[in-house]
Amino acid sequence: MTDSDDIQIIRTACPAHCGIDCCGILAHVKGDRVIKLEPAEFPIPNDKRICLRGLSSLDITYHPERLKYPMKRVGERGEGKFERISWDKAFDIISEKFKNVSDNYGWKSIGWVLGGPGAGTTKFGAYLRLASLTQSTRVSAWGYGDAGIPCGSRIIFGSQFPYIYLFGTFWQRNWPDLLIVWGSNPAETAPLQNMRKILDAKENGTQLVVIDPRFTVTASKADIYVGLKPGTDSALALGLMHVIFKKGLYNKDFIRNETNGALLVRIDNGKLLRGKEIGQKKANAFIIWDENSGTPKVIRRSTLKTASIKGEYEVDGIKCKTALQMLMDLAMEYPPDKTAEITGVSAELIEKLGEKIGTSGTATFFTWMGFTRTYHGDISLRGMVSVAAITGHVSTSFSSGYIPAVLNWDPFLKAIPDKPSFHRMGILNLYNAVISGKPYPIKALWFAFINFLNQCVDCNKIIKELFPKLDFIVQTELFMTPTAKYADILLPVCSFLEFSDFLPHPYPYLQLQQKIIEPLYESKSDVDIITGLAEKLGFGKYFQGGEDAMIDLIMDHPTLKDYSCEKLSKEAMLLRVLPEGGNFPLTFSTPSGKIELYAEQLTEDGQALPVYLPPIEAPISNVAQKYPISFIQGHSRFRTHSMFANVKNLLDINPEPVVDINPLDAQERDIKMGDLVTIFNDRGKTTIKARLSEAVNQGVIDITEGWWLNQFREGSVNHLTHDIINPVQNKVYEPNMHMNDVAVEIIKYKEVEE
Repeated sequence: MTDSDDIQIIRTACPAHCGIDCCGILAHVKGDRVIKLEPAEFPIPNDKRICLRGLSSLDITYHPERLKYPMKRVGERGEGKFERISWDKAFDIISEKFKNVSDNYGWKSIGWVLGGPGAGTTKFGAYLRLASLTQSTRVSAWGYGDAGIPCGSRIIFGSQFPYIYLFGTFWQRNWPDLLIVWGSNPAETAPLQNMRKILDAKENGTQLVVIDPRFTVTASKADIYVGLKPGTDSALALGLMHVIFKKGLYNKDFIRNETNGALLVRIDNGKLLRGKEIGQKKANAFIIWDENSGTPKVIRRSTLKTASIKGEYEVDGIKCKTALQMLMDLAMEYPPDKTAEITGVSAELIEKLGEKIGTSGTATFFTWMGFTRTYHGDISLRGMVSVAAITGHVSTSFSSGYIPAVLNWDPFLKAIPDKPSFHRMGILNLYNAVISGKPYPIKALWFAFINFLNQCVDCNKIIKELFPKLDFIVQTELFMTPTAKYADILLPVCSFLEFSDFLPHPYPYLQLQQKIIEPLYESKSDVDIITGLAEKLGFGKYFQGGEDAMIDLIMDHPTLKDYSCEKLSKEAMLLRVLPEGGNFPLTFSTPSGKIELYAEQLTEDGQALPVYLPPIEAPISNVAQKYPISFIQGHSRFRTHSMFANVKNLLDINPEPVVDINPLDAQERDIKMGDLVTIFNDRGKTTIKARLSEAVNQGVIDITEGWWLNQFREGSVNHLTHDIINPVQNKVYEPNMHMNDVAVEIIKYKEVEE
């Protein structure tokens, strides 16, 4: 903190970009008002940064339309009519309603719908702690478009996320020869944390490949752009593997040592061969074929050295193939010409890219959550990882770099160790739980840092079927959002400048989001709100000490033993470097302990290999159909989901939603630049202006997500989307919302109006 001319400068951090960028911020405070924000220093100079959204944070804090006090609904749900009440009254109403619902249906019928820990750790953790104490239901928001990555990563890596295995030493600025950005647009979604590094890498000689259905801002910086049809990523991955296998460009040693490619798979039932099936003492041991002796052996470190990774063998009358051979056989079904027909990518480009991946000394595969927002997005992730694995381009991001922060989530996930904790439900499963009571009824919902109606799939179903079935709705919010209008109790929450939180981002930093000013009006932080309710419910002792106590609780882990909220408040930010020569070896929490090129547990589902399965809805063929256009939702540099959609300074630059349509599709429909058009399918419609752009391929339209419902002439992006559940994702983790696997038609608005 510094003082100059009655102005205090206090370091904090901005969590507004989903908690991933978390730029360091210097807040200039005069009296009780923040008058300026600017980027704060980091030990690594290039990490000093701020984006449009960060610069607009003051417009959120001091927005004239901020909610100022607790309110109770007095009109019909959705009308937005409320009356002012006190905090004490609000807590009384909520606690009474929760007790009534729990008496009739059990505490698990009360659900906490939280936007995710990216927006802050302890504000998220406080809700989990009360959910654990009451044994109510935590509604997981991973399925809000982000569960596809964990579903695929859990299968192939045995971990929630693939990033530490794919990004290699990219975080340490050891730039690869080849960087493949697959299905992500960091130039707009993570411009400072990720795109800046990508541009630094290019300046240092890295070749950039971008694979995306749209020619994005990121793609404009690429050396090679690969524009594929939405939902065909796994076919492209198989086509690339075809080239790599055919040209012998795969890394035999890496496959043998780090993947399950050498394990024998029974041809008759698709299961991995086990010791008990061939008379071995180790009944459940995996079996390999020894090249030297020509005999089967139990897999050990010693036997793996001479294990065959290809071929078909017969063991005690059981015909088998190696797992890698199973993958090779599948890839051989996808020569470049066939792959080109499916994906829309030329055979020549597929051949060129496959060879480049196989011959590059180092390659980094960079992706994020949007990559898997099609129905089979989990398989797409596994396909991409398989390409990386067979060429040996998998490592650990932490080797000889930085120490990752491990947070102490135990007190939040299981507040009383010897008692049951909260129930868990995926957000897409919530629809059935509320509407049909399966797997059990949800009767009351608390929404926090999520604009559920605006951002989740099938708005019409939410409005007409989901909300009417709920006995009680609570929303904590900054503004009267589309979701807030449906609340029974509406609670004003703080902006990030008005409370403290712990941010273990951007990797590899630890930062304190330090409270800069007192909460405005009658707003409270999420921790203070949940503390107030906990006291009414008899759990107040678990929330004593407020935000600082919660921060110390989540930092109570051996990897953070020297740190506390108090220490962070003095240092504000910390960079934790591994000792020279420090190392985190490759480890995988999969059944084989290796990268699972072949996933035995999905045999019955027909997905043991990263097979290509067509999108469930998005049209990819030229066959005539009712809805011939694929609709996808890109992200905008002007918003973080629906946050900042009501900020005037940003609306001056980007004033309204538009639909990007390829000029050839527009010509077929007599649509010109700026025409009002209607996009529709059987679920709903929306009407906005058209923008002709070759940045989207023919047969694809794009509307950036995050615009509020009232900013459309009618409908919205999510009036068009569906809530179809992928049963394999449901089995592995939780089902994903598939915002980019949607079929629509688009016509001039006047045709509908008539």
